Amino acid sequence: MTPSGRYRPTAAVLEITNRCNLRCPHCASNSGRPREYEMSVPELFEVVDDLKELGCKRLTMLGGEPLLHPEWFEIGRHVSAVGITLQIITNSLAMDDAVRQKFRELDPEVIGVSIDGATRESYLATRGVDKFDLCLRNLWSIRDDGIPAAAITTFSRKNLYEFDRFVELFVDRGIIWQIQLANSTGSRFCDDMKLADRDFEFFVDRAIKVKKELAKRLPLQLTDDFGYFPYERWVPEFDLWEGCPAGRRVIGIRSNGDVLPCLSLGDGFVAGNLLRATLREIWENSPLLRTFRNKHEVLSGRCRSCPHALRCLAGCTASAVTTTGGIGENLYCIRRMEEDKLVEDFSISDDRPTTEFPRGDA
Repeated sequence: MTPSGRYRPTAAVLEITNRCNLRCPHCASNSGRPREYEMSVPELFEVVDDLKELGCKRLTMLGGEPLLHPEWFEIGRHVSAVGITLQIITNSLAMDDAVRQKFRELDPEVIGVSIDGATRESYLATRGVDKFDLCLRNLWSIRDDGIPAAAITTFSRKNLYEFDRFVELFVDRGIIWQIQLANSTGSRFCDDMKLADRDFEFFVDRAIKVKKELAKRLPLQLTDDFGYFPYERWVPEFDLWEGCPAGRRVIGIRSNGDVLPCLSLGDGFVAGNLLRATLREIWENSPLLRTFRNKHEVLSGRCRSCPHALRCLAGCTASAVTTTGGIGENLYCIRRMEEDKLVEDFSISDDRPTTEFPRGDA
């Protein structure tokens, strides 16, 4: 039995500062200025120690922009020192030779660089700065230093139809490409960024094509908002899905001590704050986390009646909030897409005129 029963936070996402040099419209944390209060380095060390005690195996360090924290290296080193695997996500714009040396010393499992535009023009449109070339050079330099490097692309309607250009940019480059969908949980998110059904269908089609045809040339990492339980199992990830890990195996911690099931969720999903309770107390006693661990009780709509309901649990919670406003039903679902397409095809077929043979004797 684990310290917190059968649930433990084996993976954590730690925001060490909300300060950021960008103002991306899809940012769930509304990053930019530091939060009114941000934990000190000793407090952050204590958070890492508490995570280790609760069973954390892997920690992703991010911001805001983590490189803007003056002691990001010391925090990362402490993560590794207690025996937790370290990952780092950065926009890389504050990266220089000194940072590269610190990356090599930390030797993280992977460094993810956020790249949401496939050209200088689209990078400027999605990120607000003309730093596309710098961002790419930094990504390649991480790879060249022998550290596993990943390009992380968040897709919305602003950049979705550049998908093929992203493929051309990253194929045969010796990096991982992680793709994910923009969620509406941040205050800067606009409705015209949200994927409609046909957009999601395009996203799924392109992702599967890369998985099938370019697996060795472009390792593609699909995040939890990709889709669930299709009738045809195109990629192995579909067989591994066991419901949203938020609040069950994953925990998110903001720089001000807010604890969330997942940092992709917004202010309405704060389970507690470390200034008022310990991490163990929040993990074990939060009513919100209890709801996340019993999502089968709040399933709604077609997710409730789905034959995979008790295993899928409405997929990614942040995607569910984006598409339906609640956590119990998720419209970004491959199986739902396939069923709707079958109904549409049947309706079209049923409307076609039929040929009637004349009556007569055989």
